Amino acid sequence: MRFPRGSCLGRWLKGQRNFCSIVGDLAACRELSPEMKHQMEQKWNNKLGDYRFDPSDTAKPKRYVLAMFPYPSGNLHMGHVRVYTISDAMARFYRLNGANVLHPMGWDAFGLPAENAAIQRRIPADTWTHRNIGEMRKQLEMLAFSFDWEREFATCEPEYYRWTQQLFLMLFKDGLAYQREALVNWDPVDETVLADEQVDDNGCSWRSGAKVEKKVLRQWFVRTTTFAKPLLEGLSDPGLEDWKDIIKLQRHWIGECEGYAFELPLAGDHKMKSVSVWTRDPEELKKAIFIAIHPANLLNDGKNNECLLENVIVKNPFTEGILPVIVTEAVPFPDGCDTYLAVDSEQNRKLAVKSGLNLSLEPNTDEGNNASDKEIIKIALAKGIGGHPVSSKLRDWLISRQRFWGTPIPIIHCPSCGTVPVPEQDLPVQLPTDSVGVPLAQNEQWLRVNCPSCQRTDCRRESDTMDTFVDSSWYFLRFIDAHNKKMMFDRTLAHRLMPVDLYVGGKEHAVLHLYYARFVAHYLHSKGLLPTPEPFKRLLVQGMVMGRSYRVVNSGKYIPAEAIEVLDEKHNKAIERATGEPVTMLWEKMSKSKLNGVDPLEVLREHGCDTLRLILLGDVAPTSHRNWSEATFPGILNWQKRLWLTMHDFRELRAKINPETAEPPATEEFTEHEHKLWDARNYFTAGATFNYRHSHQLSVGISKMQGLTNAIRRAPPDVVTFGRQYERALAAQIIMLAPMAPHFAAELWHQLVTAPHRVDRDESSGLQWDGTVFDQRWPEIDEDFPLDLTFKINGAECCILKIPAKRFNQLTHQESLDLALRQEPIVKLIGKRPLRTSDFVLYPSCEAALNVDLDRAILAEGEAGPEAAKSKKEKKDKKMKKKKSLQVLHIG
Repeated sequence: MRFPRGSCLGRWLKGQRNFCSIVGDLAACRELSPEMKHQMEQKWNNKLGDYRFDPSDTAKPKRYVLAMFPYPSGNLHMGHVRVYTISDAMARFYRLNGANVLHPMGWDAFGLPAENAAIQRRIPADTWTHRNIGEMRKQLEMLAFSFDWEREFATCEPEYYRWTQQLFLMLFKDGLAYQREALVNWDPVDETVLADEQVDDNGCSWRSGAKVEKKVLRQWFVRTTTFAKPLLEGLSDPGLEDWKDIIKLQRHWIGECEGYAFELPLAGDHKMKSVSVWTRDPEELKKAIFIAIHPANLLNDGKNNECLLENVIVKNPFTEGILPVIVTEAVPFPDGCDTYLAVDSEQNRKLAVKSGLNLSLEPNTDEGNNASDKEIIKIALAKGIGGHPVSSKLRDWLISRQRFWGTPIPIIHCPSCGTVPVPEQDLPVQLPTDSVGVPLAQNEQWLRVNCPSCQRTDCRRESDTMDTFVDSSWYFLRFIDAHNKKMMFDRTLAHRLMPVDLYVGGKEHAVLHLYYARFVAHYLHSKGLLPTPEPFKRLLVQGMVMGRSYRVVNSGKYIPAEAIEVLDEKHNKAIERATGEPVTMLWEKMSKSKLNGVDPLEVLREHGCDTLRLILLGDVAPTSHRNWSEATFPGILNWQKRLWLTMHDFRELRAKINPETAEPPATEEFTEHEHKLWDARNYFTAGATFNYRHSHQLSVGISKMQGLTNAIRRAPPDVVTFGRQYERALAAQIIMLAPMAPHFAAELWHQLVTAPHRVDRDESSGLQWDGTVFDQRWPEIDEDFPLDLTFKINGAECCILKIPAKRFNQLTHQESLDLALRQEPIVKLIGKRPLRTSDFVLYPSCEAALNVDLDRAILAEGEAGPEAAKSKKEKKDKKMKKKKSLQVLHIG
């Protein structure tokens, strides 16, 4: 079966002859088929709840769940489906836990791919982009993601980039956006400048893959180095959760802020207005006798290797003296710098003489100036010439791009007034809507403008556009207040909703996007607009979806799966059918060039939306790469079938009850089975909750739910027929499944609540029997169910304390320690060794751990002698045996 182009799931399903009627026949079918899954999806489409965030509801806790928004290429790929399935499962989970959830979606819509594609098709980039947005939106709707579509926007819309321009003007006003000549990275294929972060380790463009060239251009920069130290220190914020490798990558990129950068002005008429120097000790600026530059520095117009630059003199604003400039490679340039601040020393004087500099003729540098480090930094900050702590290698963010499809930089160049910001009331500076492939620098009609300051008529607009990472550096803030026409976002709403509670996306944005977004958040926090400097509290960095690729060994050519013959699957041995050539089988990121991509819509057509979601969430953790193989499907397919079979048999047995004569068996066996279901419901609910809420190991959460399914299916017929705990276990199973498979869970719940002769009809269990599955609350652990407090000594698990949930959830660090030290088996384990420290972590209604750190050097009485002489093997065997049989202590 195939979807007609441009259709959505509901329209495609409508009228299919091989489907049962929508309401009645589903429950009559004992075997679950793909057609039935599609039927459920049609039945429950648009009936799975209200996904809008309610700003007026302040009683519920807020949860801001955000997945990195996509570039609208026109087609979803498996990577898209995985990231949005993860964020959607978490958003639905938080709603079931009573939260007011913001889960928005929009489009990162500017950029080269759209511009190049539009040029090839000879249509406006705006037309091409919005066409793609329409197609991808339909596909997202087919997968039932619970986005708040009322907050949707695209960064290419004037209503959005008007505020990107506002952000630029704020930075410009504060001296954080500036223009200067720079030796830049030039992509010869895309014909635009790249920031340092957009050039890979091989010197190639991150986008086109072309070898990057160097050019001298006048460019716009954002002074991100101003916030270098706060950005570095922010990585130690205890509020950041699960940042892990991202912290290491950003620390490496920012570097240790062990010095200061200063922009020293140049004397005379020179195209370069200043020279940047970095020093660990600001007082060196008082002792400096010259500045050395590398031959590649832009000041070296003549490309000399070793000389004194006669026409270049630097003013020293801290001594009122001047500093000559020498071209040389014979100085210890700081890491990442091509300038060196030379202080008065014998070695530097020798270098000066060698370069033709007569220091005795230098003007007085006011040696009586006793300005301290702090005073120099204060002067620099006041003059706007540096003084912020920074590493020597970190550079400001180059945002100029020489292409059409981007946010116009809101600057006017006036012969009289110089660089003039566009007045706020004149924003947005809009792109020409009918242009096809014409750079802004060549659009004379668009470029001509009057000066807003002196009204000259021969002024020109800035023709560079902004890097698309500027658009995405603040988009999470616009989602808070997406249709505000008066400001970027409402400050009160931002203080209520920020930071983002859970941010889901790929590791490829670890340095680029996350670094820029953090900078903007730190900046806006300094303006009082945000409650915290860090924008994202918790990260869930999902792994890529990998496809099986086949590559001919001799030629390196990729070939499709149907062109190969597998000889040995286990050892990855295969040949090309046509030639017999050996073929290498690999797991690689899905791509068209590798012929290993899988169209999500094809899987959707075959198995249904919910099954696709479960397949992507099952088997491996969200943070791990997912090898896409149909060999992994049976586990999920069979689980769905068992759940459906369980519900069918439940309804069938309940239908046979004669309510006038039937009574539950008053047997010990019946009571025992009911207790087992009570225990299983609580145990597996605790496990699934932990993996949803705390670890985000959703694949393990599925395993826990499958464990509950197994426990339910072990119940004998009389328990299925009469058991209250059976019903509660089945209800908990369906509710916990709902975030991952919403249509399937909605139908299972409908079958449960409409089952004849239900036992549990009141609301004492907390279930809303007259509502849908999404009207329910996440299952809670019964107060008397014992939860595990794991006791550890020096990190090794020693025993488990079983504590009723009511008491367990109230435990404090000290109470748990006092409780543990009152248990005789624990006291014996510790012996006479003194306790140094202890750590305690509690996950309410899930689990807890108490670790005590004992002094290893002091042995308990009786541990020396024969015991100490045991062989290493005996000790190891004893340790393993102990691990397998941990003592379990039941605490009342």
